[in-house]
Amino acid sequence: MNKHLKLLQTVLAILLTISLLAACGGNNGTSNNGNDTNSTTDSGTSATNEPREIIDIEMVMSTWGTLRPENDFIADKLKEELGINLTITDEVELMEKLNVRAAGSNLPDLMMFGSANDFRDYAKRGLLTDFTPHLEKLDQVQAFLGQGGFDKATVEGKVYGVAKEPTLRAFSYWIRQDWLDNLGLSMPTTLDEFYEVMVAFTEDDPDGNNKNDTYGLTGSFGGLGAFTPILATLGAAPEYQIRDGELVNFYSDPQLKESLTYIKKLADAKVLDPELTTNSGQRMLEKSFQGMTGAIYSTWADMVKDDRVEVWKTANPDAEWAIVPPFQDHVYGEAVDFKDAGATSGFVAISKAAGSNEEKLNRILELFNYISHDEGLRMVQFGLEGEHYNLDGDKVTPTDKASEAAYSWIYQFMGRPEMSYLSTKFANQADWIERAADLPRITTYNGFVTKLQEVNYADRTRFIEEEFLKFVYDKRDINEFDQFVKELKDTFMLDKEIEHAKQILTELGYLKKM
Repeated sequence: MNKHLKLLQTVLAILLTISLLAACGGNNGTSNNGNDTNSTTDSGTSATNEPREIIDIEMVMSTWGTLRPENDFIADKLKEELGINLTITDEVELMEKLNVRAAGSNLPDLMMFGSANDFRDYAKRGLLTDFTPHLEKLDQVQAFLGQGGFDKATVEGKVYGVAKEPTLRAFSYWIRQDWLDNLGLSMPTTLDEFYEVMVAFTEDDPDGNNKNDTYGLTGSFGGLGAFTPILATLGAAPEYQIRDGELVNFYSDPQLKESLTYIKKLADAKVLDPELTTNSGQRMLEKSFQGMTGAIYSTWADMVKDDRVEVWKTANPDAEWAIVPPFQDHVYGEAVDFKDAGATSGFVAISKAAGSNEEKLNRILELFNYISHDEGLRMVQFGLEGEHYNLDGDKVTPTDKASEAAYSWIYQFMGRPEMSYLSTKFANQADWIERAADLPRITTYNGFVTKLQEVNYADRTRFIEEEFLKFVYDKRDINEFDQFVKELKDTFMLDKEIEHAKQILTELGYLKKM
């Protein structure tokens, strides 16, 4: 009996040891993307190969009328991989609809805000989930967007969403190379040379038609947009830059006064499009393509896409447009434009209610990670591998079915890697895209700075535009620039806004604490 008892005890001990070892060697509670997956694997099935429970997730955004096909392969893939049934509701009057739903405590699970002020308002009202405790779960998002993706979505010290990757900033001056050749002129390399070229384009019949029907420069006057490369050359950029460790506001910057002085010189010489102050929409492009003006502040997408080239080549087969390089008489370093470090294509946020549901929250965080790298990121750009694109190493080549995935941009909740995306989508323009993107730009920090509630910014913008017009077109002496700044401070609280901006940028670490 003692032998049998000892044998039984031995067997029980072995079984107990096996049981304990199995428990210790099981799922460690995290997946490769850092999400809680105690009962599921990354493939959308449970640890016992059982399909995951499908969770319904509603997102509301503006898709600008883009229709998704009845057979939405992206939605199907997300259901297969992540176990989510994602429905997207398109709202034209987005904030109006969201405000109604907020009043009824019925916000959707996910929201895409186009306005920083709207996003920040919802965060301050306690309507959004605080991401701060969950940031370690968003490792793929951080790898894709960097810390800026969270900094831009920080409100009063807490992260309330993700700021999407911004679109590519690729503006510069474009000039008629054939007009330069016709007049025996070289590409302008300084502001003085640019002035002389603009005079020649206006007075010396660059198109050879024996008519006085051309001007040097066209564009839009709003925000001095047509003159951005001039501002950048002289070191001015709207509205906040950090120069030598100090915050510089555009409107109180002496470099703005110097820029206005130069722009007035162009206006006095009558080399500007007479309708520059009223141009809107595509009007300035139409004038340029029709041969009325020889220079324009624009982007590759408007100038050298295949359909655009066809327009200006049809009007004049000899026309050739080229990018004007940075002017060499720069004041604070080469620049043709500015680039906002706080820029974003939108803010993705989770409602407070959805964030209080642990399983739903984790699935959403998985979704964010999935569309931020590898297969998921390629899918929301190009579609399905082997069907809409082929992959050779890192090189993506669209197939003849690529157009079926045109709607996929709707699912780019984290944005996309702009350079590789555009170069793939517009292979004929890849060289122009790279050249435009590589041009130097002044870094600004506007996207981080919230507006003051006490200021009527519509009135302020109107006042500024009116005074700029007066300075440029000789209705107000440029020596009254300091008085203009004082009026901004007295009427529109410019000093208070600057201090407000300093506080925000110091808290985020862009400015050093004093």
